Amino acid sequence: MGEPVAELWDPCSIPAEALVGAGVNPTRLGSETNSANGVAEASFCSYATDSFQLTVYSFRSPIEARSSPAEVRDEIDIGDRRATRFSRSITPTWVSCIVGFNARSSSVELEARPDVNAPSDENSCSVATELAQSLLPQLPR
Repeated sequence: MGEPVAELWDPCSIPAEALVGAGVNPTRLGSETNSANGVAEASFCSYATDSFQLTVYSFRSPIEARSSPAEVRDEIDIGDRRATRFSRSITPTWVSCIVGFNARSSSVELEARPDVNAPSDENSCSVATELAQSLLPQLPR
């Protein structure tokens, strides 16, 4: 018998009132949990704002384990927590931004991706940082 594995935090558990307060439509666009050997390794839940899609991820591994050498990462403070922020190019002109926090033996990431149907001139990293600030009390530590 192996050691018990802690449950993965459910990114769909953010209360609707908190999402609405952050300017996010609380209706889920999608969600999924990925398992390995019967244990949830990652989970996500996606929502929409007026001009961005917000995807909240929960990973069993720390942020550093999913690092890409091409991604420039900034260490920033959001509230009383240290976060890692980085951009990810989807196409040369379509860039998402991720703000991630390590939490216990896992990590949480919030990704702001521009809506292809309602593009915005807002910087995706500004949006991701604002959303992380607003939703910080709902995220695991």
